[in-house]
Amino acid sequence: MRSNKKDNDFTEENFKKQFKQISRAERPNAAISKSLQDSKNRITIYLDADIIEYFKNAGQEAKEGYQTLINRTLREVIRCGKGRSLQTDLLNDQQFLSELKTKLKTV
Repeated sequence: MRSNKKDNDFTEENFKKQFKQISRAERPNAAISKSLQDSKNRITIYLDADIIEYFKNAGQEAKEGYQTLINRTLREVIRCGKGRSLQTDLLNDQQFLSELKTKLKTV
């Protein structure tokens, strides 16, 4: 079996002929968002002690890492800041409304 010389050409010129480079602007936004969302970056951040304590306690109760909870909370703040409000979310949350109804009956 003979191999084609073209198949063994690993030069940059041949690579560019076979594969089209896609600029960031041409990529689907969903793919970029998903890619960025899945990547984690190590940073140093100073938070008040009571904030850290709150998330550590919440993490123990939820059996999740406190950094995961901080990340989720920040993501929710960003999401709500993009035209959605907490009030709108709560008014559309059937479980919340049911619990609120139960609570109001006891008042």
